[in-house]
Amino acid sequence: MIRGEKVILRALEDRDVEHLRIWRNHPDLMKYHFSDLPVSEAGQRRWYENYAGDSGAIVFIIENEDQTQVGYTILKNLDYKNRQAEVGLYLDPAQQGKGYGKDAFLSLMQFGFYELNLHRMFLKVFAFNERAIHMYEQLGFKKEGRMREAFFSQCQFHDIVIMSILESEFLE
Repeated sequence: MIRGEKVILRALEDRDVEHLRIWRNHPDLMKYHFSDLPVSEAGQRRWYENYAGDSGAIVFIIENEDQTQVGYTILKNLDYKNRQAEVGLYLDPAQQGKGYGKDAFLSLMQFGFYELNLHRMFLKVFAFNERAIHMYEQLGFKKEGRMREAFFSQCQFHDIVIMSILESEFLE
């Protein structure tokens, strides 16, 4: 368990599978996913089993001070040789704007840099997701590149922004 100021990150458990499916299928969140397809119960179960058994990924459930599940965060594509990982965050739309996402990401970054000894964390975000990009920049992430028209959704192509933060930048 990892404590932040507003949230607790705890291990992903079997009891979380349905919450994950509901969040991943939420209409307000679908446009931010790198898939346009709804997730079935069986599909969500497979996702859970893949990540639960993957030594290259760590998924945390985000709980608020009332121990209510408000989202999840992930370290994936863990590369111990190069000391880097891709990070991601999904937050229940009803819980957005309360500081949970920023606190959860900060807690995840502390875990990655201090406990896993990572050197670099990176993420991919749609260029139109200005709110998320702003939060990542506030946490110290820097824009590193742009994949132009790399994802087709809602009848148009979208750019994907690659952002990263180095251990030295986080320690500042």
